[in-house]
Amino acid sequence: MGTDERRHGGTGAPGHGGKQRPAAAGHGASAGLREGIGKALSVVRQVVGAPDYERYLEHHRRCHAGAAPLGRREFYAEFVTWRFGSGPTRCC
Repeated sequence: MGTDERRHGGTGAPGHGGKQRPAAAGHGASAGLREGIGKALSVVRQVVGAPDYERYLEHHRRCHAGAAPLGRREFYAEFVTWRFGSGPTRCC
């Protein structure tokens, strides 16, 4: 038994408790799930009025191809300023 085998309790890859990792099957399924979740989040953002940076980038590519888009941080800062103004955001 080699040093890695003793440290990790088996003959597999270090950090896996001696078990071999299964083949990389199903990566397409996880990509599809990720895409579906992204689309669902986009719909939720539209419903509640929250900004959607990815949607903004798509619009910007289509309609403003010559100009550089805002960065994510600037995009959200502009939304907050538009939504709440520059004054306090509390009621009292």
